[in-house]
Amino acid sequence: MTRSDPPSRRDRDRRPQGPGRWKVIGAIVALVVVVGGLTAVAYLTPLMSVRSIEVTGAAAVDDAEILQVAAVPEGAPLLRVDTSAIADRVSMLPAVESVNVSLGYPSTVTIEVTERTPVVKLERDGKIGVMDRLGMVYLTFESVKAMPKDLQVLPDLVMDDPGASNPTTQAALTVVQDLPDWLRSRTTEVSADSPSGIRLKLKSGRIAVWGDSDRTADKAEALRHLLSVKGTEYNVSSPEYTSVS
Repeated sequence: MTRSDPPSRRDRDRRPQGPGRWKVIGAIVALVVVVGGLTAVAYLTPLMSVRSIEVTGAAAVDDAEILQVAAVPEGAPLLRVDTSAIADRVSMLPAVESVNVSLGYPSTVTIEVTERTPVVKLERDGKIGVMDRLGMVYLTFESVKAMPKDLQVLPDLVMDDPGASNPTTQAALTVVQDLPDWLRSRTTEVSADSPSGIRLKLKSGRIAVWGDSDRTADKAEALRHLLSVKGTEYNVSSPEYTSVS
């Protein structure tokens, strides 16, 4: 018996191909057609174009102003919308702290706005500026009377060289933000010569020596009890050891 040699590689390559290979090729072609079709729908038809623009988070800034500045291209294919460019334009509005622009398929652009939080007002170059929680002066008025009513009641910040990078400024802003409502509404001025040298002036003219920005809730509670004692200066920098003079 003569043993036959195994088929060579060339012989194997010459064998007829089975139907499995053609099924794979057919599936690939079909996938390419589907992807191409979806791409054409997304880019070339109005089915996935901008038809709705939503603004969320805005209160102090009018929605119409945001939409005008955003300049979202209505009718443009959603995939061609430059969300970063829209966010950059909206963030130029003074009262806007941050912006997030997202796409909602098939046809919506959502502009989510985080507005600045006004904390104090201060005199700046002969005018009145409004400083936010980050230490940025983002609004300027000719006088207090020219300010909206809700900004007129902000406490005055009195200190040297206030600014976002100043630790004393940050400490003072932290105190004002952490004050309970009853005390914030009575505070007309916050002054500071260092991060641990913060003082509050109340509507009554009395002074609260606050110290640093820690334990504001404890200090406020100590001051609440202490205000029943006659005096002009109330030291609550250490809530356990208060004094009145």
